[in-house]
Amino acid sequence: MGQLRFRVPDPESYDARIWGTAFVSGIEGIPWASKNRVEKDCLIIERAVNESGKLSIVWPTEEYGPIMLSTASLRCQEAPYLLHLELARGTIHRIRGRGIDWQRLGLKLPEAFTSLMDRAVSAFVQAILAADDLDRCVLLAQTAIDFAVTASKPLSRAFISQSLHARHQSEKQLSTLLGIKLAPSQAWEQDVEAVLPAINTINISMEMGQLETESKESALAVIDSQLQWARRNSLRIFGGPLLNLQSHAVPKWLYLLSDFPSMYEAACKHATMMVERYRGQVHLWSAAAGLNAPNTLGITDEQVLHLAVGVIQAVRRSDPKTPVVLTIDAPWAEYLGQKPDGISPLHFADALIRADLGLSGLGLELNFNYWQGGSMPRDLVDVSDLIDHWNILGLPLLAHVSAPCHLQTDPMATAKSELVSNWRYPNYPWWDQSQMSDSGSIELPAGAPIAPVLASMNSAQAIRVRMPVNGLEVIQMLLAKSNVHGIFWNQYSDREDHVYPNAGLVAASGKRRSLLDGLSRLRQLHVH
Repeated sequence: MGQLRFRVPDPESYDARIWGTAFVSGIEGIPWASKNRVEKDCLIIERAVNESGKLSIVWPTEEYGPIMLSTASLRCQEAPYLLHLELARGTIHRIRGRGIDWQRLGLKLPEAFTSLMDRAVSAFVQAILAADDLDRCVLLAQTAIDFAVTASKPLSRAFISQSLHARHQSEKQLSTLLGIKLAPSQAWEQDVEAVLPAINTINISMEMGQLETESKESALAVIDSQLQWARRNSLRIFGGPLLNLQSHAVPKWLYLLSDFPSMYEAACKHATMMVERYRGQVHLWSAAAGLNAPNTLGITDEQVLHLAVGVIQAVRRSDPKTPVVLTIDAPWAEYLGQKPDGISPLHFADALIRADLGLSGLGLELNFNYWQGGSMPRDLVDVSDLIDHWNILGLPLLAHVSAPCHLQTDPMATAKSELVSNWRYPNYPWWDQSQMSDSGSIELPAGAPIAPVLASMNSAQAIRVRMPVNGLEVIQMLLAKSNVHGIFWNQYSDREDHVYPNAGLVAASGKRRSLLDGLSRLRQLHVH
């Protein structure tokens, strides 16, 4: 059994849920299942293998708040590593290395990146030299992390700007699909006109679970009216997913089916019925979503794969001409750290592609800051690396994105996911969700306890701490990637029952969030 040990001063001052997010992954980036525990001042990660790997864990940063950070590759040893120091080493290596890679491809590195990264390296060297003084070493290592993560922002913005400029040299306005997801709700028209300037495509959901919440005929009538509205406004139409095995999307009656053949028949029958009803009206089908993530139906991985094949084939039989995609949930595979027999997202997609089912593309669900049932917060360099990693499969990608615009409780959300940014970290006591604005930031009083070096750089009377994920910047990064053919915001309104807490482009009060205006400007500048 392989064991990695990390020293963490005063672990009781951290939210206990943090340690459950930790996992170790190998060279392919696929997590090994592990048992995590804290003993005294030590985080212990136990795995069935004794190979070296990198640790990933949610950690506080000055620029983004809590995000997923990683160490460099570490070998198993008896002596514990110092967690702060190893996270600093891994973060500097990842972000500095990506800057060098992009520079070799022709990117002009911004001066702000170089300056901040120099400070990060300097603080890291000082942390190593202060290894005998634990408090000073931890403080300097955290400062190095903060500088490195802050440096990732000007680096990412330079990449986005220069990549979009290069794309526009051959394409005046990009043909990328830019849209929102609509559920078959009776109140769907309430705010939908407000999103028209921001989109060229509409994703009309046709999940089994949504169609069973009310009478099927009334739900189908809503979909009919959504399709008519989309055609009137010259929008391209993306239909589906037809099947979604995420816990909030599974119809309750499906749990009553005691055998897999009955589930399989019900899913394929639903897919066939929807495709035959709307054939010729939809430009792109999404066969299924959420199949690779842990399900609550008790079906095995082999049965999940069989179900995916059956639904895709049902769509192809009923509509041989329209392109079909399959959507992958949680593409960073963080759930594999807790599930020893889980399905690797990349291997799941690869198996379906090799089966030659006629898939035209892959969707990636990027629901940031929701645990469980989503993905951990990430910086923009991590988002870029993910897209590049999935590009090895050779299919066009579509991204389905959401992130909270507020951190307070949202009782109307059906996905009961925890917001990672509400977890407690020592030395970050000022995080007050009541001050959060729609722009995704809060104002902090002068003198808030932050790393001293960073504090000396800020002469303002208030310090602005950003949301862990800025949805508009994520969309800009995705737009800069030529292999991303479609980008969809997963939730357009919080005014009615919805899936993700506080992720709507329209707030529960009916107020338009600033993200919607940003999307409108983005489309005007870059997209047909």
